[in-house]
Amino acid sequence: MTDELLVVRAQLGERAALAALVDRWRVPLWTYVRRMLDAERADDVTQEIWLAVVRGLPGLREPGRFAPWLFTIARRSVTDRLRSEYAGEREALAAVALALAVGAHARRAALLRRKRELTGGEEG
Repeated sequence: MTDELLVVRAQLGERAALAALVDRWRVPLWTYVRRMLDAERADDVTQEIWLAVVRGLPGLREPGRFAPWLFTIARRSVTDRLRSEYAGEREALAAVALALAVGAHARRAALLRRKRELTGGEEG
């Protein structure tokens, strides 16, 4: 049975047709995602992709274009995952830099206080 026919049948609510599509495309999709992510993240993103497919399949206007549609969802899902991870890393690095700057400022202030204590408040 062709992908196009399986898509139409799945759009009509036939669960076996959806299961056949998932069975047919599960390994190629995971392999595609795995090329860009480690195995654990590939598993997570692949699940997200299949959820998007289930949600979006009723609106797919060209059932014969299932494979390009599927891999477009996959590419966007991987991109979104990487973007969110890199954004999180940037935020974490910014927080570390801020903490280091605040820590350096506090240390300098403490050293200046200690210097004043030792010198009796004299400048120099």
